[in-house]
Amino acid sequence: MSLTSLPPAAPPTLLELWQHFNEPQFRYADLRKRFGALAPGRFDQQDHVMVLTAEGARDVFAADPAGYDAFFKDGFTSIAGPASLWTLTGAEHRRERQLFTPVVHASHLAKYTKIVHDITHTYLEEWQAGKNIKAFDTTRAISRDVIMRLVFGLEEGPLMEEGRKIMDELSHASNPLIVFVAQLQRSWFPPWRRYFRAKQRFGDWVNRILMERRLQPGETDDVIGNMLAARYEDGSPMQDNEIRDELITVLIGGHETTAAVLAWAMYELGRHPAILVKLQDELADSGAASDPAVAVKLPYLGAVCDETIRLHPILAECARVLTKPMDILGHTVAAGNVLIVSILGIHHDPALYPEPERFRPERFLERSYSRAEFLPFGGAHRRCLGAALSEYETRIALAEIVLHWDFETIGRDRDVRHGVPMGPKYGVPVRIKGRRS
Repeated sequence: MSLTSLPPAAPPTLLELWQHFNEPQFRYADLRKRFGALAPGRFDQQDHVMVLTAEGARDVFAADPAGYDAFFKDGFTSIAGPASLWTLTGAEHRRERQLFTPVVHASHLAKYTKIVHDITHTYLEEWQAGKNIKAFDTTRAISRDVIMRLVFGLEEGPLMEEGRKIMDELSHASNPLIVFVAQLQRSWFPPWRRYFRAKQRFGDWVNRILMERRLQPGETDDVIGNMLAARYEDGSPMQDNEIRDELITVLIGGHETTAAVLAWAMYELGRHPAILVKLQDELADSGAASDPAVAVKLPYLGAVCDETIRLHPILAECARVLTKPMDILGHTVAAGNVLIVSILGIHHDPALYPEPERFRPERFLERSYSRAEFLPFGGAHRRCLGAALSEYETRIALAEIVLHWDFETIGRDRDVRHGVPMGPKYGVPVRIKGRRS
């Protein structure tokens, strides 16, 4: 059976386009029902093939990276910059990953424990028993300040306070239309003007930090310090524009994503009190209250975090552009097609995850999943470099929340695209019931 036996690709209708941005889970479920493991599509005058099963994702991830180009290269160049890992391919992409990998390597994570714990504790102290809050507001602030400390190496002061405002402005300026529709990245489109101005202010702020760093003696053990000290194979340093582009990639890819996982974890725990009590019991018996690093290795906490990001993936899909034909699931896909690996679709595949809409952390204790079956950070040579840091931060912060506060979810929320990442549409409304002794 060849791909040509599938119905010809057609541009999405207005309803399908709306679903792509506002109800992507429904959209991918509908594609699976209509087409099965592979679904044809056409968007922005380019043919797409949606990969909806783990078997298909395995074929995509196992293929030679030389047969792929970056997806939406022109659009992401405007969003993040030409030196971003999102837009680089081939030897340049490999070189940048090799340079950047040590900066976020797992070996660094242990020393970040106290920073993540203390920042989380500071924001939780603002909670009041009986008050209703939007959990996403708190988790965004936590994730932002973790980035300010670990990436920029900033302490409290005017530069950090200015950075908070700039990062909040940039995050709120992100819009799925300007991310996925390159034709709208124009000065006449108000959302793009807003984002472009926020990106310029971010760049100016980063330039000042870089200037100050170069005047300071010695090296610092944060991401910027490591980037300034890093050298390519020929001995040359990273240029300022390369550092800026990677930092904006880190901000977009690492700020709201981790914040969304934390907020969704609170949402699901607040809706399932028995699971919340089970997690509280594990944490209470573990010694995590006196040593936050213990939390990282707790099995049920890990299962809760994994089930959260399965049910509410922060990325709906990952994509590659074929530069040569590829065989996948018995189909031959022509060069020039975009392969869309549906993370959302695979995470909700009932053949892989029975009762996929049910929040059931135990499934991650009952069996292990391959990187083609559980792929919240993408896969293969373009898998998110910050995955380990995001998982570490989520576990430390969620442990601090669950250990010290009781809460319950009020109302319903759902996943929508916020830009590149997905997140809760209504900010996860919860009621703070009280502080735990």
